[in-house]
Amino acid sequence: MKKFKLNGIAAALVLLASVFTACERRPLEYISSLTVRVIVKCIWEVNAYPEGERPTGITLYLFKDGSFYNSITSSNVDSLEIMLEKGHYAMYMISQSVDEYGTMEFQDMSDFSRARSILEPGTADWATRGPEEIVVQDPEVLLAGTAKEFDITEEMAVEYQNTYKTWSDKKKAAAESGATSDEEMEITSLEERVEFLTVRIPISPYNTVSQFWVTIYVGNADMLQSMRASVTGMARTFDLTQDVTDIEKATQVLRYWSLNMDDNLSHVGHVDGLITTFGLPEGETPSTLRDSTLNVSALLVDNKTVADYVFNVGDKIEELKPNPGYRKLYRLVFGSKDNPEIVFPDVIPVEAGGGFTANVTDWEEEIEAEIPI
Repeated sequence: MKKFKLNGIAAALVLLASVFTACERRPLEYISSLTVRVIVKCIWEVNAYPEGERPTGITLYLFKDGSFYNSITSSNVDSLEIMLEKGHYAMYMISQSVDEYGTMEFQDMSDFSRARSILEPGTADWATRGPEEIVVQDPEVLLAGTAKEFDITEEMAVEYQNTYKTWSDKKKAAAESGATSDEEMEITSLEERVEFLTVRIPISPYNTVSQFWVTIYVGNADMLQSMRASVTGMARTFDLTQDVTDIEKATQVLRYWSLNMDDNLSHVGHVDGLITTFGLPEGETPSTLRDSTLNVSALLVDNKTVADYVFNVGDKIEELKPNPGYRKLYRLVFGSKDNPEIVFPDVIPVEAGGGFTANVTDWEEEIEAEIPI
């Protein structure tokens, strides 16, 4: 029994000594919430957003030790200050917040590897060629960026908190009773140390949205009243942290076109249509293996004849240098000034003075005329 009591007393002394040792290692200034100041800095480049306009807000998604940790929406688009505890971190950002986009929805935003944006369905019954085909809206500008993963260690947190507490206390005391020049120098040095211990994480946002530009050279261009088209096999989903489009496919609509006459004597001109898009699915590049078509309908100046054309575009789309602020530029050209791709039939205008309009109206009641290319 005596031996047991002595062992118990010895154990208590060892425990008490460890407590004092811990107090020596972590002084009274130690703050129980061990965190480090982290500043997330958005590196905005001119080519990251169209027309040089930054977004008015950003949302940051944080992941700690492989699990979702937090999301923060802020109107400060240049930098965001957060306090993080010990852990291994990953993060990504998007412009604005998920509630501010009308043409797309967001899924699995709390899953780092699966976070994605999906284009919402649109309304265009005339554009579908089958029950399984999905017509989607054109995406709004969506900026995204992913940071390099980083660690916050306990040693980093202890040093940051102790340094910050010492600086804060000395600064407060100096404000209350004044400080000598040596004390002022010490306060400045401590402040610089706090800044040095602050972790800075850069993120370079980029636009996930590309452009798709179609040009078709036409003969008898003065017979054209209006035009509309749909292109199949386009990407519906963009994986935000993987920097690539996903497998889902959709049809997009080109509703608005411009007409330019190239030769008034021969009545040859060209029409241009331009839309925004996520691009091609699965990060594809144009190839003959792609089953994709451009389906064009032209309403002629008699306001009743609709000429329909179908173009296979799997390997005809080119990737060109993008316009400033966009991810890519997909270019599709059919025909030339000397060899127009299609020639409209001669029809009698419904009235004098009529001409091409970019406004697409409902053609469902019109008479359709299938015209081979």
